[in-house]
Amino acid sequence: KVKSPESEINSVAEAFTNFKHLLLPITDQNPYLSEGTRQAAATTAALAKKYGADITVVVIDERQKESLPEHENRLSSIRWHLSEGGFQEFRLLERLGEGSSKPTAIIGDVADELNLDLVIISMEAIHSKHVDANLLAEFIPCPVLLLPL
Repeated sequence: KVKSPESEINSVAEAFTNFKHLLLPITDQNPYLSEGTRQAAATTAALAKKYGADITVVVIDERQKESLPEHENRLSSIRWHLSEGGFQEFRLLERLGEGSSKPTAIIGDVADELNLDLVIISMEAIHSKHVDANLLAEFIPCPVLLLPL
């Protein structure tokens, strides 16, 4: 049976308006979060609020937790910025010390494992070479929202 172009458009439109689980990857090493990461957190909170979605934050750093003296400050900053958007409850994953795993691969693995609906990331992570946008687009199983600086 052939699908009409209208039904394909409607299913694509529904995929972009029916978010239930959002991923906010944090590759930012600034313990108080850079402008781009703060913008991504605010956007994630706003979208989650609008669609009644859950948020998962994955903090990615190639260094071990023990070698991150300001790690707790970074987590506090993340909590504060999401709470400003109305979110006290969110899932937090830490992928630390996985030097051989690139952040892009980690984001893809998490998106796949958790069956996410949308990944939200600042272009700052792309410009800093932490994340490869081409690989994100190719291997992430859901839409990716890249926020301009």
